[in-house]
Amino acid sequence: MELYFITDARFFKASNGKYYAGEMSFNNTLWHRYLKEFDKVYVIARVFDLIDEIPDEHLVDNVEILPIERFDNAFEFLKKRSVIKEQMDHYLLDSQRSVIIRGAGTVGYLASQICFKKNIPYGIEVIGDPFDVFAPGVIKHPLRPLFRYLFVEHQKKAVYNAAAVLYVTKYALQKRYPSNQRTFSTFASDVFIESDDNLRYKELNVNALPYQLISIGALEQLYKAPDVAIKCIKKLTERGLDVKLTWLGVGAYMEEMKELARSLNIEEKVQFMGSVSPKEVKIYLEKSDIFLLLSKTEGLPRAMVEAMSVGLPCIGTNVGGIPELVIPDFLVPVGDVDATCEKIEYLIKNPLQYIELSKINAEKSKEYHFDSLEIKRKAFFDAVKKV
Repeated sequence: MELYFITDARFFKASNGKYYAGEMSFNNTLWHRYLKEFDKVYVIARVFDLIDEIPDEHLVDNVEILPIERFDNAFEFLKKRSVIKEQMDHYLLDSQRSVIIRGAGTVGYLASQICFKKNIPYGIEVIGDPFDVFAPGVIKHPLRPLFRYLFVEHQKKAVYNAAAVLYVTKYALQKRYPSNQRTFSTFASDVFIESDDNLRYKELNVNALPYQLISIGALEQLYKAPDVAIKCIKKLTERGLDVKLTWLGVGAYMEEMKELARSLNIEEKVQFMGSVSPKEVKIYLEKSDIFLLLSKTEGLPRAMVEAMSVGLPCIGTNVGGIPELVIPDFLVPVGDVDATCEKIEYLIKNPLQYIELSKINAEKSKEYHFDSLEIKRKAFFDAVKKV
């Protein structure tokens, strides 16, 4: 059986005809998961012309990309909605193929409407919460309250009308976006943690300065709050702590964040490594002392699970699925530099607590090992195939 996979993610087409994912999480590695269950995968998504160079790790050549009219914002989408709908109608003519929609953004919600009206069963992957995405302070837009209401309602409808639902959280997203009681639903995070019986614990080496803080996230938007992390480095430095921040991820805001570090006179204490391979991510994590995820919105953060799997103590914001991973003592409010600095300083000055948190996190990560989650994903795929 073949699959239509519909997503709001961006893809780019190079002059040589090759396709690249805007975010590395949509590269070939992701599609292996679906190709194990489906004979062929067609990805319906926006495709932009590739202007700048993009790392080979973003290459997508194991699925077929079906492009729709590209747009950059909600207003452009509204202008092109009829064209996009016509394209989707054409792509979805083959009713013998299964359909999975990832998220209910502008593209995802339109796809769910088309499927519902044409009586085409679809599965949906619920990966984030627009209630958090459009919360006050996360984005600046005069229509932010309206967007928040509409996108929340859209996701509720898309989930309720789905024939099968896969959540990335255990509880958080299920509460706000419940599935129909007659619908198959399960949860499995977007992680690639190989099963390993050898848990890794870390001890803080107080003699190996500077203390290495790390955060991971795309910089196309500021959802991961790199600005807050940079301001934490500034404040901790003023308190006399020798700390350094490494950021893994690339995007349009990278130069602006570099300029922020320069303006705070801490550019030598903040390094942006851009897009790195999964193997390199693990190496950076193993060399770090504390993992920060100060997101304004989240689903179930894969990067945090990866950090926990190598025994890193983690500090995160109280949004989305982060509270399902981080113990309450190390959760902080969104945008709270002072609270975050207090948690970092506490871990640095309390090595026994550091070790204890490392053990807790390593143990917690076992719940997200690939083998156990793969069983749940397969059940979701089976449900999608049967409808």
